[in-house]
Amino acid sequence: MGRRPTNIRNMPAVGRRLSELNRLENLSPADRERIERIMREAEGLDRFNLDDLIIVSDRPAPDVQEEKPKPALRARDVSSTIEDALNEARPTTGRDPLRGVTGSVLERLREKFPGALPDGPLKPGDKGAALPVNTEALAKLIRVAAINRSEGQASVIWDDGINQLMVHAGRIDATVTEGRIRIDIPVEADSLRARMQVPFSVGSDKRKSGLVMATLDRPAGNAVVARIWGDSLIALAHGALVEVAGKMAGASGRDAENRELVIRGLTAQRGQFTVETQADISLRRFLR
Repeated sequence: MGRRPTNIRNMPAVGRRLSELNRLENLSPADRERIERIMREAEGLDRFNLDDLIIVSDRPAPDVQEEKPKPALRARDVSSTIEDALNEARPTTGRDPLRGVTGSVLERLREKFPGALPDGPLKPGDKGAALPVNTEALAKLIRVAAINRSEGQASVIWDDGINQLMVHAGRIDATVTEGRIRIDIPVEADSLRARMQVPFSVGSDKRKSGLVMATLDRPAGNAVVARIWGDSLIALAHGALVEVAGKMAGASGRDAENRELVIRGLTAQRGQFTVETQADISLRRFLR
């Protein structure tokens, strides 16, 4: 807080004090000149009606109350809520099991952590909450999405008319490191058993990349499986990951047109995957 302004009603007393100082004998020429200049500038104040002047209060200005930052969700809280929702639900049943799980998770988080999620509709482009999850919880959600993409089957046989491959969607695993997510898909073919690894480069706390992802042209693992089924395995992993992020974002809030929030960006750090959310930017208002 700065110095309080001098009340203008005290100016006559200030003038008298300056006159007393000016009569001192040990003043330097510079100090005497300074006091005389101030006195000249203050001359004539007695001609004003002080009641017509704006009086500056001696009381300090009230402190401005800063808006309290909204509480941020922690990965362990979101992940434990996911575990609870999965344990109480049957995610392999229903028309959209992943939506049911993520909806339940975000509803519970809204109750347990008031203010951490948007309380009302967001304007187009407004930023929503960040939703962090640990690796284990992410892997479980990816399994739900992958099973849903496999016609509700934990294991499904892919057949291209010549080759067959059994894909175990219910045993998919994930590893999260700085700016990177790797999805491991167990597969079988005749006497072959392998784990095909699909890595994705995403954003990090140091390098934001929005929804931009990069991967290899083929999964790592068995070379024959990668050559024949590489594109399909990448599509399964990518589709499941984006579906998880999209359903989490959608369940976290709504925009002014009652549409679900969308993904703003994906970031990864060791052991933690975060979905950043926002209200979608409507193009209709630019086309009117």
